[in-house]
This record gives sequence, C-alpha cells and structure tokens, in this order.
Amino acid sequence: MSKKKKVTDGKQGLVVGTTPDRYRLVDNRLMKPVCHQSYEGGALKGSMLIQDIDKVSLNKKSNITYFVPNNIALLLSVCEKSLQEAKNIHAKYFSNKEIELDLEKMTGDRKEMMNSASSLVCDYLESIQTSIVFGYTAVEAFVNLSIPDGYEYTTEKNNKGISEIFDKKAIERWLPLRVKVKSILAGIYNTKNPEPQKWWGLFLNLESYRNEIIHQKSISHTEFYKVYFKQSIFRVCQSPVELIAFFHDSHAEESKTNPLWPWLEGMETLPVNREYDSSKFEVVGNMYEGIKK
Repeated sequence: MSKKKKVTDGKQGLVVGTTPDRYRLVDNRLMKPVCHQSYEGGALKGSMLIQDIDKVSLNKKSNITYFVPNNIALLLSVCEKSLQEAKNIHAKYFSNKEIELDLEKMTGDRKEMMNSASSLVCDYLESIQTSIVFGYTAVEAFVNLSIPDGYEYTTEKNNKGISEIFDKKAIERWLPLRVKVKSILAGIYNTKNPEPQKWWGLFLNLESYRNEIIHQKSISHTEFYKVYFKQSIFRVCQSPVELIAFFHDSHAEESKTNPLWPWLEGMETLPVNREYDSSKFEVVGNMYEGIKK
C-alpha cells in the first residue's frame, strides 16, 4: 500500500515504488519521482520512490489531486505537437505534386481555391510559430531553473577594463539566451563548448525566429514567414530537445541527476537522493484512507 508522505518544506508526495527498475512511466509530461536511498556501512539499507503531488480547488466542494507536471516537459510537448501538425500540413499539401496552390496554375474556381490555400497557410504558420515560441521558452525555462541560487556570472573586461557581475535574477532578466547557454550553462554543467555542436546554429536560428515573432515592429513586415516553408525549419524546431539532451548527457556522465530533467528519449534515469533523512519526512496518510486531518 503506497503511503503519502509530507516533506517538512510543505511538499507532498506519494510513494510509487521501491526501486527505479520497478517504476512504470504513465505520462512523460510529469516530474520524475525521486529515488530516496539509505545506506548503512556502505550497503544499501532501504529505497523508495516518491513522486510529488499537488491539489487545486475547482470550487468549495471539488478538488483535483494530481502528480506535479514538469513545466519544461509541458513546453516541449506543445512544441512537438505543433511541429508535427506543421509537418503533416507540409507533407499533405505543400509537398504534394497532385495539389496545385499556385494561382497562375489553378483550374476551376480560383477564388475558392485561394481561400483554401490561404487557410492552409495560416494553419501551417500558426503551428510553426507555436512550435518556435514554445521550444524557445522550454530552453529558457531549462536554463533559468538550472542556475543555482547564489550563482554569479562575471563578464570579461570591456575596452575600458570594466567587467560586470550578474546574480541569478540579473542573469534571467538581462542576458540573451544564447549567452546563458554558451557561457553560463556550460559552466554549471561542466560541459565542453556547445558552439561546435550541430544543434548550435539551429538554436541560434530558433532564437532569431522567436524574436521576430515576439518583437515584430511592422504589420506589413511578413517576409520572415517565408523561411518557414523551407524543410530546414523542422530541424530548427527540434533543436531545443537536442540542446537539453546535450547537457543531460554531459551531466549524466558524472552520475548526476536532477529532478528538473524532463522525460525524453535517452533521459529515463531517475534522480537519486543517496542521503535519505527520515526526519525530513512525515507520513500523513495512504492511498486508501486519504490524508490525515
């Protein structure tokens, strides 16, 4: 019988198993359970998996209790679903030689065909832009959550011999995402320079495309849409997953895991706490009888 446990910081969790190999993934948008282990004389004495839970009130009489989602995973999920929708439209209509969408070559009721083509283009652009924005936001969330409290970043001296120091809040607010990834994240996770990686140029394009969407300065400037119709845009929209996987793999080589990692292919390892302290936990109920009042 799984027991609900309450950590002394106010969080609640549910014991969902004893060892990682016995855990069954239900939804890859959820936070990973943490494996808490206790040792005695260097030997494993006990192990349990605790998955965070939360509750939201719908009204005075109704609540929803649920496993806590991983927000990075949610953002990546929206990115991937929108990307797949765009791929489907491109394959079914834009890459289909049997469908003519060029006004000069259309036959039949050209006005109706133009209406249909225009709606398809809008659906496609909507999906691509959603994928770009949510993919970028997933990377931004991943980077900001990776920066530990108390972390400081010192810039190189400028031509006046002045360097600046940014704390966590200043980093999140003022530094471009590409700088955070290259100069800060690589240091936090102790990885090699990300610039030579194949995904780096794709990520820079993603950042550029996202900024054009968010900071569009003229309603008549729509030229930036046209790059979306090149099939290379699909690789650009996949770069957030490649970026996160790069840092995960480098981090995992040191046998380190972190609850913020989303469920992705090749990233199934569960975070482990090898210093379990029972004083930080309190049993407050179980699955069948609920939480004690």
